[in-house]
Amino acid sequence: MVTGFYMTTPKLFLLTGIPGTGKTTYGDDLAKLFGFAHYDIEDPATGERLISDSTSFIQELLRHGKDTVVTWGFNPVHQPSVSAVLQLKNSGFKLIWFDGNRPAALRAFIKRATVPEVCFYLQMYRIEVMEIINTVKPAIVNPFNEQGQFKSAEELLQELRRS
Repeated sequence: MVTGFYMTTPKLFLLTGIPGTGKTTYGDDLAKLFGFAHYDIEDPATGERLISDSTSFIQELLRHGKDTVVTWGFNPVHQPSVSAVLQLKNSGFKLIWFDGNRPAALRAFIKRATVPEVCFYLQMYRIEVMEIINTVKPAIVNPFNEQGQFKSAEELLQELRRS
């Protein structure tokens, strides 16, 4: 991205974390409001590209030179996801783990109503048992404000830049 006479390094974020924390919604917001390229790994075609040939996919993301956000509803059951997360991180993506207000995350998860509530607890259990935080060593961001509401995209972007 060019600003005036100076080249700026594109901002590269990988948003992952516990269920119900707004990862995909924030990715969409960053794309819409701030011009980020957004890649959602939960999209079957995008996820398949990352898992089948992660090196080429990541090179493509880096080559376009745009601010980029990759969102991933991290599934600790699939070990390839851990290696792909680490590969993105090692390629220059700032790894952000959304966590914090877990009751608010559960409410958002239930409100979404795409899978049964038990899936929230199952994924939380797997995250804890696999010690994902210790494995991938992300910056941890709470996407909720003190009232348990989602922060605005502007607030979140400021926090991501500080992380």
